[in-house]
Amino acid sequence: MAKNIQAPDDVQIAAMNIEYESIGNLMAPGPGTPWEDRGSIGAIPAFFKTAIMSMTSPRTLLFSLRRPETPGDARVFAIICGFFWAASWVLHDYIYFKRFSREPFDITSDGEIWVLHFVLALAGTWVLLNVISRLFFKLVSSGDVKAKAPQVLTYNVFAYCLGPSVLALIPFYIGPGIALVWIVFLIMYAAMKRLAVKTSGAIICTLLSVGGVLGLCVGAYFLISRLLAWLYS
Repeated sequence: MAKNIQAPDDVQIAAMNIEYESIGNLMAPGPGTPWEDRGSIGAIPAFFKTAIMSMTSPRTLLFSLRRPETPGDARVFAIICGFFWAASWVLHDYIYFKRFSREPFDITSDGEIWVLHFVLALAGTWVLLNVISRLFFKLVSSGDVKAKAPQVLTYNVFAYCLGPSVLALIPFYIGPGIALVWIVFLIMYAAMKRLAVKTSGAIICTLLSVGGVLGLCVGAYFLISRLLAWLYS
């Protein structure tokens, strides 16, 4: 039986062409995401269709980007996802207040904290997206990639990985926990499949960038809150 049969040089295998197209041309435009088509289907349906696709068909969604070179659409999508985190924080503030507070609601103290939490979550989602995507891009630039992708593509891809944020409204911290874990796994998957990052690099760089940035933010928040409580006491 003949072994090690080599195909002629002029024979092209379809699977190899697909692999080259998906890895070699990361900025190739796709047919468009539902969010990019919101002008025709409406902003609200487009957002939820995109969020559901990010959770159920992430590969299809991420390869459908029609404008991978511009961050405008992804930025607005991420800010709306931040609204769900903001609403979730206020919702859990309310649940905590009803369960443990013996004092009546005071708009000048409790209300200000709730507004502050809403603003922090809304703006923080966009800020964290920028920081994490830039840090991830810096980490993988050392050579854990199969093809070089510009930083704007990393930003856009990570923005569409925020779709599970809609689950953050589920109360008792179940929703935020599920949403956060889901987003982390989506970022890993997107890094491997859409950004052509090697598996080990995608996992390690995601954990370092997401875990490191979130850890610093949580630590800084509790440190500042403890400091303010001590000063006002």
